[in-house]
Amino acid sequence: MSTDSVRVLRILGREYNIKAPAGEEQVLQDAAAMLQAEIAANKKKFPYVTANELVVLSALNLCARQLNAGDKPHDATDVSQRLARLNRRIREQLDSAGS
Repeated sequence: MSTDSVRVLRILGREYNIKAPAGEEQVLQDAAAMLQAEIAANKKKFPYVTANELVVLSALNLCARQLNAGDKPHDATDVSQRLARLNRRIREQLDSAGS
């Protein structure tokens, strides 16, 4: 029996049903809020880009900030693997939400 809970996140006016492992619900909510804030900031800077471009630009800005955080050294291979796992999880969630 799964202990994952489903969270509804609203990003750019669209709702996404995302499963969050027990104990990680708040992290998911915080990540969505951070993404939404970054999107809003980029929308002010670049008012003529599409919604898809805003999301990609915002995600890249957040990733770049994370990589440049400097609080501890990051192994590029580890970061790439973590991003690939995260990308896979997001794709799986979007696929299951679309079904």
